Amino acid sequence: MKKIILLFCLAVSIIYSRKYTVSDPPMVYIYHFVSYDTTSIILHGGDSDESKANISKFPLFNSKNFENDKSYNDNVIYGKPLNPKLVSAMVTSAVAQNKHINIAGESIQSRIKTDNFLKLVKSYEYPKRTDYVVIGEVNTISNQYEIDIKLMDISTQEIIGAESFNLALESVADLRNKINGIINPLMHKIVKPFTGSAYIRVDSTSRDKIRWNDISIRPKNKVVGLNQINTDESDYIPYQTTNLHSDFFETHDKIINAYEQRDYKLVIDNKDDRFFLQGEYVFRGFLKNNDDPFVTNFIVKPGDLNEIYIGLPKDTDGDGILDADDACPKLPGVSNLNPDLHGCPPPQLYGDIRITNIWDGVAFELLGISDSSKIFVDGKLQNNIFEIDADSFDYNFDKDNKSVTIFDLPLGKYLRKSFAMPTEAFPGKYYVNMFFDYDTLELNKDGMTRKTSIADQTKIKGREVIIYFNPFTPTPEEEYKLYLEDNLTHFTAAKIVGELHIIGFPINYTGKIRIEREGYHDAIINIDSGLKKAYLMADLTQSRVLPNGKVQTRTTIKPEEKSISKFESKFHESKKRIGKIFDNCLSIISSSMIALTSLF
Repeated sequence: MKKIILLFCLAVSIIYSRKYTVSDPPMVYIYHFVSYDTTSIILHGGDSDESKANISKFPLFNSKNFENDKSYNDNVIYGKPLNPKLVSAMVTSAVAQNKHINIAGESIQSRIKTDNFLKLVKSYEYPKRTDYVVIGEVNTISNQYEIDIKLMDISTQEIIGAESFNLALESVADLRNKINGIINPLMHKIVKPFTGSAYIRVDSTSRDKIRWNDISIRPKNKVVGLNQINTDESDYIPYQTTNLHSDFFETHDKIINAYEQRDYKLVIDNKDDRFFLQGEYVFRGFLKNNDDPFVTNFIVKPGDLNEIYIGLPKDTDGDGILDADDACPKLPGVSNLNPDLHGCPPPQLYGDIRITNIWDGVAFELLGISDSSKIFVDGKLQNNIFEIDADSFDYNFDKDNKSVTIFDLPLGKYLRKSFAMPTEAFPGKYYVNMFFDYDTLELNKDGMTRKTSIADQTKIKGREVIIYFNPFTPTPEEEYKLYLEDNLTHFTAAKIVGELHIIGFPINYTGKIRIEREGYHDAIINIDSGLKKAYLMADLTQSRVLPNGKVQTRTTIKPEEKSISKFESKFHESKKRIGKIFDNCLSIISSSMIALTSLF
């Protein structure tokens, strides 16, 4: 008996659980196979000469098998094989009739080496996420083909659907219809649990404006290759509407009876298919008199009659002011007695900030701390060279007065912080005097200028703390930032550094120094009180990059939870014990911390 195996792989884009959506539909992989003969027939050569006997595989034999002996020509019926590629093409067409299923395929004729279907299914290296296999078996019996098609679940190895039919050898005219009759129910069986219907409902404002059969729908997302992308205008598909089917009045009567019959229609495609895969969609309905189309999102839940509501007029920008009354319908705004400004955003107001007393060796940062502000300006004066990164803001540096003015900043609250810059004594060896300073200021009036002055640097006496960095900063652009305890800002930062000498550190201070490196876990160094130099090592080699390529979020402490009081008490204790030698330094730190606490 001759067998032809047809194998079709159905793949879905679900990794952990089987769930088909419009943005991740099932994928059918169709593979083509040639016959693998297991059945032979013997054509007897006659009693007088058995050497003329011939063995041929059925139905793939042809006249060439017997052309050397014409004695057979009048008595042999030649079978015509059923082309598996023809069957495969018909199956492809049948699968394609279901719009909820994607199709891909390849030819693997050389794969058939066994009649053990189950073994073949288990051993084949399917594409990732394959869930089902359709196995088609064609047997030649007498003068006809017997065709069996089975749907197998890959994960359970269970046959969840099976159908068969017979076809005369001399005719394949009805093959397509028979395959359609088998494949379509199998595909429907897969997607049915994940489909729902949708209907359009209008109200009195849109009832006379909607063009019921001029509507289009697109999925919000779709799969292209291995990637899920957002759809655009080109992905809209035209749909039509019709009266609700009678079965809905039995299952959704409470919903339907709440509205007038003229106010709702069922959405169907050009083949009267009313089903949508579950997921998010974008609806566009054209209106009469060339009014702007009505666009809205809707969600399809499986098994439900899902509503697409059209209510006019619109509020495009969602600011609560209808488009008809909104002077800026596409920009969220506020109410205004002036009709020309009603619904428009309030005018943007600006002010200037002037930073003074920028002494050589100090760096500063200016941060916007209003809810909507993302402003960041940083600058420094070192070796009498002034550098500033003011983003897109204009500024002016007064060299004589050692000040800079940043112009046209949005009104709001700002934080200015300053710290001493290290100086290089030898390549990779830097020195810095302990200094940092804060100030908070607010721009609350259009055209105003706020002034903030950096405190004078007082070079205090104290111990020397040396920190060795592992690794040496890899690139000239990379910067290590140093913090005291859980302070909100760093007291210094260094580039191209291997070791840093901190001068003027209080001898009785016991606490922590935290060192931050972008993309790596912070190095936490404990420092004990003492008179001698402290030699410390900072390990900055532990990457925060996860195996998936994402950067692990740094653990942060809310400003109100930071132990500023603990930090201050340690310095106050040091102050009492070592006397006036640290007065200036401690007063600066203490006042800065208090200002920072009040800010947050």
